[in-house]
Amino acid sequence: MRFVEADEIGRVLTFPTLVAALEASHARPRMEIHDNLMGSEEALYFVRSAADNGHAFGSKLVTSFPRNLTVPAGGSSLPAVHAVYVLMDGNDGRPLAVLDGTTLTSWKTAADSALGAKLLAPAEPATMLVVGAGAMAPWLVRAHRSVRPSLREVLVWNRTSD
Repeated sequence: MRFVEADEIGRVLTFPTLVAALEASHARPRMEIHDNLMGSEEALYFVRSAADNGHAFGSKLVTSFPRNLTVPAGGSSLPAVHAVYVLMDGNDGRPLAVLDGTTLTSWKTAADSALGAKLLAPAEPATMLVVGAGAMAPWLVRAHRSVRPSLREVLVWNRTSD
C-alpha cells in the first residue's frame, strides 16, 4: 500500500490532465456514492464513499474544525479542514493507497470549476472574477487559466480587505 503525500500529488497532477479525466468520467455510468456526517459545525467528521464496482472503492475522510483558524497568542493556526483518501481494489478488496485528501480535494474542486467554465463560459475571456480570497482562490485561478489561457486579468472580491 502506498501513501501519497501532497508534494507528490503536486508533482504528478496537472490541471489539463485532471480536467480531461473529469470530463471523461462524466461520460461513464454514475458510481454508487454514500455520505456519512457526524458531529457539529464546531467539530465535524464527514465520510464520502464511492464504489466503481469491479474497479475500485474509495472513501474520503474529512474533519472540519473552524476554530483551528484562530491563532492563539504566540502560536500559529492550523487549517480548518483536513482529509485523507483511502483507495481499495474493486476486485479483491486490497488497500491500494492512502492519499493526502486535503490536497486532492483542492485539485479536484478547482478542476471541476474549470471544467464547468470550459463547457459553459465564453471561449476567450480576458477577465476572471474570483469571489472570495480564501484558500481555494489561487487553485481556482490556476485551474481556470489552464482551460482559458486568454485570461489576462484576475479580479478578486472578498468580504474583508484582509
